[in-house]
Amino acid sequence: MKSPAHAAVPAGSVGTGEAPGTAVQPGKVLGIFDLGSNSVRLMLVRVGPVNASCTVLNQVKHMVRLGEGVFLHGRLHEEAMQRTVHVLQGMAGMCSAYGVTDIVACATAAVRDADNAPVFLKRVREHTGLTFTVISGREEARLIYLGVASGLEYSEENRLFIDIGGGSTELIVGNSHNFSNLDSVKVGCVRLSNQFFGADDGPASAARYRQVQDAIRNQLLHAVKRIEGYDLAEAVGSSGTIQNLAAMAAAADQTGLGKKAPEARFLTYDKLLPLADRIRNCTLEERRALPGINPKRADVIVAGAAIVQTLMEELGVESISVSNRSLQNGILLDYLMRTRPDVFPEGIPTREQSVLQLGRLCRFEERHSRHVGDLALMLFDSAVSLGLHKGGKGRRELLRYAGLLHDVGIFISFENHHAHSHYLIRNKELLGFTDEEIDVLAATVYFHRKRASPKYEIFAQLAPARQEAVRILSLFLTLAERLDKTHCQLVRAAEFQRRGKKLELHIKTVAACPMELREMERSRKLLHKVLGEKVGVRLVPCDV
Repeated sequence: MKSPAHAAVPAGSVGTGEAPGTAVQPGKVLGIFDLGSNSVRLMLVRVGPVNASCTVLNQVKHMVRLGEGVFLHGRLHEEAMQRTVHVLQGMAGMCSAYGVTDIVACATAAVRDADNAPVFLKRVREHTGLTFTVISGREEARLIYLGVASGLEYSEENRLFIDIGGGSTELIVGNSHNFSNLDSVKVGCVRLSNQFFGADDGPASAARYRQVQDAIRNQLLHAVKRIEGYDLAEAVGSSGTIQNLAAMAAAADQTGLGKKAPEARFLTYDKLLPLADRIRNCTLEERRALPGINPKRADVIVAGAAIVQTLMEELGVESISVSNRSLQNGILLDYLMRTRPDVFPEGIPTREQSVLQLGRLCRFEERHSRHVGDLALMLFDSAVSLGLHKGGKGRRELLRYAGLLHDVGIFISFENHHAHSHYLIRNKELLGFTDEEIDVLAATVYFHRKRASPKYEIFAQLAPARQEAVRILSLFLTLAERLDKTHCQLVRAAEFQRRGKKLELHIKTVAACPMELREMERSRKLLHKVLGEKVGVRLVPCDV
C-alpha cells in the first residue's frame, strides 16, 4: 500500500482555463486531496513550468467524519459515505473550474480500516471521477515528514514529528536530510472518541480520562521504545488537533486572539495540563463555547488532548512547536520529486531505498538479484522495440524491483520461497508505492516460478489491467531468473530479435552455460503461451 498515484483528471472533471474571472497563467494546476477520518481537504496549486515554483490557488476543508463508527464496526457507515461523496462532488467541480490537469488523491486511516472500502471508493469514482489511493500508515508518516520538515529551518539534529489524525497518530524521527524512524499508531481523536465516549455529551470523569490514557500508552509502547533511542532537538506538531489545542491554550492567556496569539506557535506541557482538565470537565455545548476552539472539533477534542498529553508524558516532551504544514504539503513535494527531478533531486529514490532495505533485511543475494533485474530489463526493452508488448516506464520500474526482490522469501524457507516473497512484499509496507503497484509487484514475484494463470487465486483476484501486466512482467522475470540459474552471471545479455519472420531470443555468454541453456529449452512452451508465437534460442558468445 502505498504512495499516491499521480493521475490525470478523468474526462468530465477537467476545466480548460483558470478559475472564473482570472487570466490564464503558465504552468499546470494540481489538485491534492487528503481524505482523512475526520475531514477531507483539497489544495489547488499552480506548478510553474520552468522552476516548478508553486502557488497555492485555493484550499478547502470539510469535516465529513468518514471514520464515524468504522473503528468500532470495521465498516464505513452509509450516512458518512453519502456526506463524503457529496462534498467530493463539489471539490471535483472546483478542480474543473480551476483547470486542474493532474490530481493526487490519498485516503488514510478510515478507508484503510474499512472492510467496505472498495465499495466506497468505487462509488466515489462513479459520482465524482476521482480515484483515491489508500496509503499505508508508514507511507502517511513519510509524506507528513516530507511536508512538515521541508517547511522548517535547516537542521542536522533529529526532530520528533507528531501528527494526530482521526484514526491514527504518525510519529516520525528525522532531520532536514531524511527520516530515521516512521511509526503509525492506531490512536486517533475520532477512533478514541467512538471507543470511550460514544454519544455521551457530558463531562468526562477523571477515571474515564485515565482509561483513555492507559489505552493510548498500550498502543504507543513499541513506538515509544524506538523513539527513546534518539536524541531529539525538538518536537513539531502538525495536526489540526495540536493546532487547536495550542490556540485554546493561547486564548486562555490572551482572550480573543486564539491562533493569532504568538503563543499559539507552541504548546507546552504546563499549559496543556490545566487545559485538558478544563476540556474534560465541560459538556459538549460548553466545550463548543471555549475560547480558541474550533466548535466542529468539540466532540473529539477530549480524546485529542489525551493523546497529546500521553505522548508528552511518555516521551518527556515539554513543548511542541506547531506547524501549519501537513500531509498535503508532503504529497505535493513527493509529486514534484517524481515528476520534476531536474528541480527536486531526490538522491536514491524512496522506492529503491525501501526495496533495498527489504532485500538486505532478508539477506538477499544482492549480486544475483541485481543481475536478474538487469536481464529482465533487457528482455523488456527488446520486446517493446519489436512490438511484443506495450511497455511503459512504470511497468519497467516494477520489473526491476521484482528482480531485486524475487528471492527474498528464501529468508523464510527455500521451499515455496516465491509465496514467501509475495507475502513479504504485500506486508512490509514498502514506501512510495501505490496499492496497484504493490499488487503487480508481489504477483510478478510470485509467478517467477510458474506461469501466471487464473487458476491461481492470487492472479484471478487482480483487475484485468493488472493481470495483463503480471502476465508479461512475470515472463521476463522468469526468463531472467533461469538465465542466471547458476548464480554465476555467465549470461551477460539477452534480447529478443527477429530474423525474417522468426522470433529469436539471443543470449550472450562469457562461458559455457549448460544449465541456463536447459532452462531456456524448458521455457519454449511458456514463451509461446505468453507471446503467442514460437521463439528460437540462439547462443551468441561475447567478450568478457
